[in-house]
Amino acid sequence: MKHPLIPLLVAVILSSAHPAWSFLPRSSLLPRTVPHSFVLLEAQVVSSVPSEDIPSVRRIVQFAVPAMGIWLCSPLLSLVDTSIVGLLAGTADQAALNPAVAITDYSARCGFSFLYTAITNNIAADTDDDSRKDALRSGIRLASCVGTVFGVALMILAPTLLRQIMGRSSSAATDTVIWKAALEYTRIRSLGMPAAAVLGTMQAACLGLQDVQSPLRVVLQAAVVNLVLDAVLVGAGAGAAGAAWATVASQYFALGLFVRWLTTKSSSSVGEESASVTRGILAPTNSPKSNSILPDRATAKKFLPFWIPVTITQVGRCSTYIAMGHVVSTSLSVVAMAANQIVTSIFYTLIPVADSLSLTAQAFLPKLMQSKDKRATQTFSLNLLKVAILCGAVLGSIAASIQLALPLFTVDHFVMEQVRQITPILTLIFSLHGIFCGSEGLLLGRKDLKFLGRMYGIFFAVVPICMLQIKRAAQLGRNAGLRTVWMTFLVYQLFRISLWVGRAKWLQDHETPDKDA
Repeated sequence: MKHPLIPLLVAVILSSAHPAWSFLPRSSLLPRTVPHSFVLLEAQVVSSVPSEDIPSVRRIVQFAVPAMGIWLCSPLLSLVDTSIVGLLAGTADQAALNPAVAITDYSARCGFSFLYTAITNNIAADTDDDSRKDALRSGIRLASCVGTVFGVALMILAPTLLRQIMGRSSSAATDTVIWKAALEYTRIRSLGMPAAAVLGTMQAACLGLQDVQSPLRVVLQAAVVNLVLDAVLVGAGAGAAGAAWATVASQYFALGLFVRWLTTKSSSSVGEESASVTRGILAPTNSPKSNSILPDRATAKKFLPFWIPVTITQVGRCSTYIAMGHVVSTSLSVVAMAANQIVTSIFYTLIPVADSLSLTAQAFLPKLMQSKDKRATQTFSLNLLKVAILCGAVLGSIAASIQLALPLFTVDHFVMEQVRQITPILTLIFSLHGIFCGSEGLLLGRKDLKFLGRMYGIFFAVVPICMLQIKRAAQLGRNAGLRTVWMTFLVYQLFRISLWVGRAKWLQDHETPDKDA
């Protein structure tokens, strides 16, 4: 079958390399603020910023590795659910997680990501301690409101959303079992949305303050609680619903840990310097300016610039994953659904390793930009590129070893075989994922949101249409299966990387040297 994304890939690569040919407005390709993504530098760089103030490769690694905790919480909990349900509840319940997790995790990422990006950038750019504390309090108030509204909406709209993804008449006995399990899982998980929004905002604030230890500790403890509760509830016969209750309980447990950390002053001086910055930052003695439960107008103004572009970016990203889940749920077998859930859970658990590079750029770049020294930001970009290449090598090695861990997820040999067919594709995807996330993080750190928003707005429409061509081919009896779905995603990933790198090269060639350094 001729690949549906190849013509579009060629067209956009050409337009990104030569803006004069582009079908996009010129302003979207050449923003006022030039992102130094993957700029190749000369051996000797003179900078007005002291070298010790520019994050080195070692400093980036030390920050980025624990920083993956900001994104690990939700996918790690879903990975535990997938493993326990597959081993203790069977293939049908595991298949039900495929559409259910697509709704809960992807919709939450679309709805909450602007909170995380805004709080990280705002706190990282602010140098006043009192302003940082007020920003964190305001962000928590806003996150609690957004999470509550989101949870109620998800509870009400769960049947409609599942029908859109599954698209099945539920006439068959197996379909009925999957439908009921997926609906119950989704509605239970909606109860945890307020905790997820507030927890993510707190973690993002810690990264803005360059505290990478606290989020990692909280996520690991929450994962242990989720694992224990999963084993008890699913083992007792609760199925997918038991896994959902375990996840919600672990989310509120993690939230309680974080609230205690941020509101309780330490009586000892032992600990990391970065962690001591966040310990007790919201203690009652800090006299907040406002005790209102609702966010004020000033908070809304700080978060509003991030809302539309970041949300569009995430919608553009997640629309692909939702379309993949829809194609698998409507066109392929129950075995393929279970295999796709395993692959997707592993995929989303490994992604934060590279996403931490994006968060690292957002945590360090705003301060470097305040120095108005382009050479300093270029040096940081080069160091980030080195770490991104190393990250890709590590992720690729892990992805290549996925088949060795399959007994931890299922006892169904047909499901295992489906996953093995996807392993080479995942290996290539993850080998390049560090470069992609690093460049996107630099764009976010420079608040170059218009370009990303427009591109992901296009992806939102184009990529799902291409995925639906696979559904049509499968329904016509052609050779289109789970491997075809992930091959399409691979082309899409190469498409995005080519676009970012091609545009970065064009910007580099037309960049004005910094004469003030």
